[in-house]
Amino acid sequence: MKENKLLSPAAIFLLGVNSIIGSGIFLLSGKIYEDAGIWSLLAILCAGLSIFVIAFAYANMSKIYSKNGGAFVYAKETFGRFPGFIVGMVTWLLGTVTLATEVSALLTAMKMILPNLNSRLIGIIIILALGIISYFGSSIIAGLDNLTSFVKIVLVLVFIFTCLWLVRGLNFSSPNLLTASSANLGGFKGFLSAYGTVFFFFTGFSFLPVNAEKMKNPAKNLPKMMSLVMLTCLAVYLIIQTITIGALGPELTKTLVPAATAFSKIVGSIGIPLFVVGMCFSIFGVIVATTFNTPTILASLAQAHEDVPMFVSKNNRFGTPTWAIILTTVCGIALFLSGNYVFLSGLTVFMSFVQYLSTGLANIKKKFLLIGIGSVLFSLVLLTSFTLSVLILGLGILILLVMIYFVVKLDDDEREKWLKEHQEKSKGADVNTVKRL
Repeated sequence: MKENKLLSPAAIFLLGVNSIIGSGIFLLSGKIYEDAGIWSLLAILCAGLSIFVIAFAYANMSKIYSKNGGAFVYAKETFGRFPGFIVGMVTWLLGTVTLATEVSALLTAMKMILPNLNSRLIGIIIILALGIISYFGSSIIAGLDNLTSFVKIVLVLVFIFTCLWLVRGLNFSSPNLLTASSANLGGFKGFLSAYGTVFFFFTGFSFLPVNAEKMKNPAKNLPKMMSLVMLTCLAVYLIIQTITIGALGPELTKTLVPAATAFSKIVGSIGIPLFVVGMCFSIFGVIVATTFNTPTILASLAQAHEDVPMFVSKNNRFGTPTWAIILTTVCGIALFLSGNYVFLSGLTVFMSFVQYLSTGLANIKKKFLLIGIGSVLFSLVLLTSFTLSVLILGLGILILLVMIYFVVKLDDDEREKWLKEHQEKSKGADVNTVKRL
């Protein structure tokens, strides 16, 4: 039997960069500048270093638990069944919120060239259409992922080397460094808001430990590559934000896609549609990959009989989990309709916060005290950056998950019975296969 090819360190690096660098730096650079002025650069640096510590918390746990699952596995193995269920479901919801957020990002970017676009209707159609397509499975996802990764890298490089010459020192010499506009939060509160928003730029890093079993020697390579990925992305974000501020100054808050506006100053009016199309193509690749990957998280939880009803994991004749796809699509549409891009990016960070906190606590229990305490503290600081609406919805979702756990909770006898039946069916299928051969 041919073994699955494992990811090399270089492949892990590219996977990490593609998972992290997304719509955030292009669509939210104006927001963090509006909140914190040129101190948005410090917010990026502080958030990046905080995430770096949290990434080390994941790396520590990956040395102990090298199997797929990331934060879910760490919570379950360290604290037990109930925390494992909550963090596992949050992991699925993180994928679902990311789907809704990236669809919102796509439509936000498209409004630069199609201002009268009916965002809500088009968004529902996109999520519903991709949900239907994912029912039938697809072999184009890997190719599309590679292509969009290439487009993303080219987009970043073209922006940096084209717009670097637009930077003006005058745009960094404002006397009111924490006041970029009249709508600005200002002061330390504004800085915390920017700090929390920047966490959205990095949330994709938690995707790496989820795929630990696909890597060569994950205990050794995952921590090294995760560190390199984080430093690379941090450098890219600082460079892009610096160029955007230097090129646009206070105008940064007046455009939906600041990078596209800066690019148009070099190549003319055609620059905005060219840049937006490239960015939309890259975002769409993330949307498609998320649509296909997120249902498998929920199906995996059911397959592992982690108090998720077993029927959720049942595959159709195309080899895809029907009910997991339906639940992901319905939840994705509901979340998409719950708020705009900025709100959804905050909700994404809240879901990530739950994972960060649980992984930090797991580190403390496993005696990685400094990294664990640091992760917990940085996670708790995030609570101060969330808007009231994000906190209410996020906490409401957690309370709902607790209630669901006790409603669908399977006792040990039921779990063992299901597992035995599942093993017998698998054994019977193997025997039939051998007979046919």
